[in-house]
Amino acid sequence: MSKNEIYIQILKQEENLMEFIIRNISSAFANTLRRIILSEIPILAIDEVVFLENTSVMFDEMLAHRLAMIPLKIDLASYEYFYECWLEGKADNCIVVFKMEVEASDKPTTVFSGHLELIKPAYEDLLKLPLKIEPVSESIPIVKLAPGQRVSLEAYAKLGTAKEHAKWQSVATVYYRNLAKIIIKQEKCDKSCEECVKVCPHNVLEFRNGKIIVINELACDTCRACMEACPDIIEVDWDKNSFLFTIEGIGVLPVSYILNIALNLLERRLIRFKERFNEIKL
Repeated sequence: MSKNEIYIQILKQEENLMEFIIRNISSAFANTLRRIILSEIPILAIDEVVFLENTSVMFDEMLAHRLAMIPLKIDLASYEYFYECWLEGKADNCIVVFKMEVEASDKPTTVFSGHLELIKPAYEDLLKLPLKIEPVSESIPIVKLAPGQRVSLEAYAKLGTAKEHAKWQSVATVYYRNLAKIIIKQEKCDKSCEECVKVCPHNVLEFRNGKIIVINELACDTCRACMEACPDIIEVDWDKNSFLFTIEGIGVLPVSYILNIALNLLERRLIRFKERFNEIKL
């Protein structure tokens, strides 16, 4: 690996969790990627609600807010259509509609996210898609109805980003930290170096064949206990160009797909910047 070559190592990859190491990038690039993932990935969320009837104890506005905060899972084939629609600035023309009709008869009834039912779309292009869109969980409570109370509504969902509202946030969180840089001067090492290893609280080091070996780089939090014990042998600092990223999803899209979308958006932004710069360049 050359000094300028970006290196990526995936440590863990699940549908809603991803951990990876990325080397040879600046902190500015790392933070740009984090901010795009956190606030600029377009996802579906309920944006408008039309109440046909609401005799519950909850105001229409509060009920609409709760509906908006329910994360909606969408199949990837349908998402690609909505994403292209959003890129073209036509998000208001790419809308799906849910309906909800719940009534409490002789006993109290809790309205859950599972009561939302997707209505067959009116747009001809959407009819060609699998269009599997549903709440990530059917058991999110919305409101409790007393006997005789009823809620009937239509909810309209479209693509948006968390820059506009938190309901369009695609992940629970995304964060990173610098990896540690551990330099060991083996030529100065002797039997006493074993004491340098013992003071490490996270078992990062191991004394083997008369040498200090780094066996668990990721566990190092740069407490520098080993460096204080052996200042002439060990140096510990942050690696300013290496980062450990963690992305925790909420189920609306696989986190690996979200990362791909983030990189796509970053690339489009850089291309647009280059085009604008060339327009004004003397």
